[in-house]
Amino acid sequence: MVTESLYFSAFVIGLLGATHCVGMCGGIVSALTLGISQDNRRSNLLSYLLSYNFGRIISYSIAGAMAASLGSVSEHFGFGMEVRKVFTLLAATVMIFLGLYLTGWWTAAILKIEQIGAVFWRRIEPYANNFIPIRSTGQALIAGLLWGWLPCGLVYSTLFLAMSAKTIPQGALIMAGFGLGTLPVLLAVGYFSDELIIHLQKRWLRTTVGLLIVGFGLFQFKILLFS
Repeated sequence: MVTESLYFSAFVIGLLGATHCVGMCGGIVSALTLGISQDNRRSNLLSYLLSYNFGRIISYSIAGAMAASLGSVSEHFGFGMEVRKVFTLLAATVMIFLGLYLTGWWTAAILKIEQIGAVFWRRIEPYANNFIPIRSTGQALIAGLLWGWLPCGLVYSTLFLAMSAKTIPQGALIMAGFGLGTLPVLLAVGYFSDELIIHLQKRWLRTTVGLLIVGFGLFQFKILLFS
């Protein structure tokens, strides 16, 4: 039951936090269409978008497996339960920070967290930029694999959940579930581009989503207290 709740939590984080994904990845997804000729744009667009997002979800799954390996090591030494609770607590905390970031009420914490990831991202970004604009589904897949490592507070909060997984495959599945949660919005952005991005970035919507994510983070705290 606990494992199933982690999968569900990861999916909901991706679904609710997709407005943050639009801010981070919306421009990248829009750029995917620049290499498609107008003659076959409609027929190729979906395959490009699916390939890119499939690559992105693969990267999330790899990161989830890596994160879960930390919990597996602690399990081996006999204090896995305590470590998993700490990671879940961290995930809930980052979720609250992310919700406050989306509302615009407090942005410092998430910006600091993303700056840490930016150190690693600076080594990958030059390679990722080589695949924009996309000119084939193969390029879209590789671009997704690379851009999946873009520093993002939403991803990091879910990675803490993956760290609390009992096994490495569970960690990978948690992050895959998160990626699937972000998929509807990012696919829609790919089709409707700038017009949808403008609507999703409206203040009232970001505030509403931010409060929902804060509430979900508080719900994770409640689960911890009564587990």
